[in-house]
Amino acid sequence: SSTTEFFTSNANFGPMRGEFSRLTGDNRLTDFNSWIRGRYAFWPKFSMYSGFGVSQVRAVDQVNEKTNSGLTETYLGGHFTVWRQWLLMVAEIEAGMPLDAGGPLVAFSKTQTMPLIADGAYYARAILHMRRNLGPANIFGYVGTHIPSEGLAKRLLYGVYGEFPIGDFLMAGGGVDGHEVLINDELTAAERNTTNVSANAGSQRYRSFDPAILRARGWLGFKPGKTVEIRAGYMQTLTGLRDAQGSAFTLNVVFSSIPKRTFRTRSGGDRLSAPGNTREFRLESETADPEVIAPSNDFEPQRGDDLNETERLFD
Repeated sequence: SSTTEFFTSNANFGPMRGEFSRLTGDNRLTDFNSWIRGRYAFWPKFSMYSGFGVSQVRAVDQVNEKTNSGLTETYLGGHFTVWRQWLLMVAEIEAGMPLDAGGPLVAFSKTQTMPLIADGAYYARAILHMRRNLGPANIFGYVGTHIPSEGLAKRLLYGVYGEFPIGDFLMAGGGVDGHEVLINDELTAAERNTTNVSANAGSQRYRSFDPAILRARGWLGFKPGKTVEIRAGYMQTLTGLRDAQGSAFTLNVVFSSIPKRTFRTRSGGDRLSAPGNTREFRLESETADPEVIAPSNDFEPQRGDDLNETERLFD
């Protein structure tokens, strides 16, 4: 899968919730982020994934126009189903290592002038995903924690969305997500702002002091085949504290395979392989039965704060 986000901002939310102020002069920050990810399901209720991020940030202030790009992070995580009755609950655990400034490859300076392309922090994250099907519609959400290094604030993550089919191949969805501070930053607002001013034209997109944000998202999706899903969306920040105010266009593409499973025919004859179906069947002809080959892929289009997709597991 791949997720791409083009974010632009010329303002920050202030220390009072909902209030925001424009950056000095015509200062502006744009951030083009992409994440590549692969996931393998070892068992029906457990899978692991790994991936990396890459970003290009352009910061424009009254004196300079600066650009920085590179790998931002690499991460490893897993999903496992914890409960599946009237509500599906899937736990996710993830650990990430920075590859930008502040990571193991490049030293970080509080007064650096090159734009920040990420927080530059190691992190651990634990999330509980929840989903409920209401007829053809899907209602899903999550709650979790994000624990970074570098003295950055520890955050509560949350989100709730709905997605509805439009015909056989299209879908539309939307919702809100965001984060709140659980444990305060170990540095001061002045120390964090020094970095933001020198590197990112004053934007509090990265390494901000005790940030909080609430975002609204909407998207349209397309399923050109049984193993491909594409979603194009728009994000707008609604309110927050000491975080970048702005908007983004997003694109999420997921390619999946149909697992082949082997079953015994009703008559006890030769074993047959069929993808994506757990019930027994009899091969009547060489014509493929669409019920037999139908996959049970199901994906969330976003993943909390960084817009990666999060897959939900099914039996």
